[in-house]
Amino acid sequence: MPTAELNNIIITVGIVQLCCDLLANRYVFAHDSYQRSLGALSRAKFKFDKLKEQEEQGKLTGEKQLKKLQRAKDELSEMSANVAKIHTSPNIFTSVAFIILYRILGIEYSGKVIALLPFVPWKFIRKLTMRGIDIDSLELEGNEVIDPRQACSFIFVYILTTLSVKFFVHRAIGVMPPKGADGGLLSMLDAPQNQKVLKQFGLDNETLYKED
Repeated sequence: MPTAELNNIIITVGIVQLCCDLLANRYVFAHDSYQRSLGALSRAKFKFDKLKEQEEQGKLTGEKQLKKLQRAKDELSEMSANVAKIHTSPNIFTSVAFIILYRILGIEYSGKVIALLPFVPWKFIRKLTMRGIDIDSLELEGNEVIDPRQACSFIFVYILTTLSVKFFVHRAIGVMPPKGADGGLLSMLDAPQNQKVLKQFGLDNETLYKED
């Protein structure tokens, strides 16, 4: 069974994700600017939650007080966008690194059987599991599996590895954005300044979040 190639892919994906997270922690999230952004977000959230609670209790009734609540909401959106923006650069760097890794490993393991499934998958799934494998020249050496339809190509193994190993390494080592700034691009678009730009193009929150 081709366990050596499988182990190499798993270890390589884990090491690349680990390096990306360590670099991001060292050169992005350890800086004072990021810590200041987190502090500003925390203060803005506390201020907004306090005013929101007063509104629910009926203590904010005047127009001036409601404007104060709106300003607090805008400030919270702005601070969330700032934190989300800081997380964007490491995410882009990691994505580029894994695109390069995919190209390199794809060339190295092109046409090879990386793993064998213990069952024969459905036909539409085999289009992915056997992608890139020439079934006519397929040779399964030294294993009990005799059905070539159980063979897995590199792309299927790579997808599973990035969905599992990459995810768990990032959860263990990486810095996750705080609640409110974890929406990525949508968190950045929630900022009042960005909302003004979107409205110039005829877009708003309702359009962006509208479900089909």
